[in-house]
Amino acid sequence: METGRIFNIQKCSIRDGRGMRTSVFFKGCGLHCLWCANPEGISFEPEITLNPQNCIACNACMQHCPTGASRLEDPNTPVFERDKCGRCGLCADLCPTEARKLNGQEYTVDQLFKRIYQDRFYFQHSGGGVTFTGGEALMQPQFLLAICKKCREYGINVAIETCGCGDYDKFAPCLDYIDFIYFDLKHMDSDQHLKWTGQRNEHILENLRRISAHGNEIIVRTPVIPGINDSEENIQATAKFILPLVSVQKYELLAYHKLGVNKYKLLGKPYLLEDVTEPTAEHMFHLVDVANEVLAPAGKKCFYNLNNDYDE
Repeated sequence: METGRIFNIQKCSIRDGRGMRTSVFFKGCGLHCLWCANPEGISFEPEITLNPQNCIACNACMQHCPTGASRLEDPNTPVFERDKCGRCGLCADLCPTEARKLNGQEYTVDQLFKRIYQDRFYFQHSGGGVTFTGGEALMQPQFLLAICKKCREYGINVAIETCGCGDYDKFAPCLDYIDFIYFDLKHMDSDQHLKWTGQRNEHILENLRRISAHGNEIIVRTPVIPGINDSEENIQATAKFILPLVSVQKYELLAYHKLGVNKYKLLGKPYLLEDVTEPTAEHMFHLVDVANEVLAPAGKKCFYNLNNDYDE
């Protein structure tokens, strides 16, 4: 039985595609972007987050942890020794206040589809559907194919958000069942891409070319990170790359934010871009103009939504 590993299911999303959508977050990603807003989705392995503020020192985790990874100090401060953790999730199951949460649970296709199908009336009335995101959905191609087929069978619109990091030959069959794609391009310079994401970008660019040739509707996006990829040269290079791609008519710029920083603390991981500030709206609109100098003559469009609303 085909299963997939999911770390979150977000209902009633209005920022992950057309209409009201259910966003399904796949666990595991081939990139390790230092600004990632969903760090709990990078590793394929299940992970426990610990929020000490929610802990009521009930001792349930300490008493039942099979590896002794959980304990209390001073006397009500929770301590989690992650190197001892067996990732069983028992502590999260027992925690009455969700101070501990397990990120990464196995779903069968039927189990996941049941969660999606619950929202069918919202989809029907808003023109929405399901968006598979992550992490990286393309890293679990067999499960993605199976759930996309199930959604198509019931007439549910399917979108994906992807960084393009995956084996094209393995995920290509999914493209026949995907209605719309958000495709992130982080940096056009491969050396810089490697520095900030942990991978070079040649295979990502080739994947975008091949997906575009398949004919899926695509919006390319760049998360604009000051001091990393927000130069005129990088945005112009990105626009020039997507110019000949027939299936890409729009290019969206996304402003860097720190909404996910606290997640790193909950995972016991450092956030390495603390000194990076959010770009100004003025700078974002300037970069839009830079891109449109390339795209507009061909009838294509770069845009930036100040409130991150979906652009038709």
